Amino acid sequence: MAVNGKRLSESERVWLDRKGDPINIDRAWQKSDQRIALTRREQAMLAAAGMDGPEARWYVLRVEDRADIAVDKSLEEANVERWMAVKEVEPKRRGKRKWQSLEPCMLPALPGYLFVKVVSCAVTWAGLKTVKGVVDVLGGADNPKPVNEQEIVKLQAFIEKDPKAIEILTNALKVGDRVTIDNGPLASFQAVVLMLGDSERIKVETHLFGRASFVDLDLAQVTKLD
Repeated sequence: MAVNGKRLSESERVWLDRKGDPINIDRAWQKSDQRIALTRREQAMLAAAGMDGPEARWYVLRVEDRADIAVDKSLEEANVERWMAVKEVEPKRRGKRKWQSLEPCMLPALPGYLFVKVVSCAVTWAGLKTVKGVVDVLGGADNPKPVNEQEIVKLQAFIEKDPKAIEILTNALKVGDRVTIDNGPLASFQAVVLMLGDSERIKVETHLFGRASFVDLDLAQVTKLD
């Protein structure tokens, strides 16, 4: 029996998929090119989200359940200014005898939410939504809700006890300044700063039931009045 030694050219070959059906090579290449173009476009949009400018403001991103750390990593790689609030927790496991402490670890303090500082525009939000795990910006891309930078600093001081944030808040106040208390039992009360320490605590004077009261508060609990 003679063997046909003719080699098939690339155009004559028939490629089969896993089911044994013939593959349309031209169509496959076209789809591949489309995917590459889409990836490049997504990368360009995400790069645009990482561009800083005088109009950049803080916004809140909603992310999928347990996707906080992965999204934070992706945004870091894309040079997007962001902040994920974290807290130190001491996990415990139940042994045969009693609960045993493990090494402390850092976990998201506001699971499901990340803060990004970007210039609000359609390209920015489209780029951020290409990141796996990002759901949307709080308020939606058509009406995103900005967060005051002072509020970000307060959160950093209150949740993480961030030294830089505490320093910023401390430097923004001086003895005699009038402030309003943001939260707690005395929320909305006005007060006067009496003492600023090296820590994140301050002493203020307010009036309660017609009498002067002296209260120790976190720096993050007050806002300076203009």
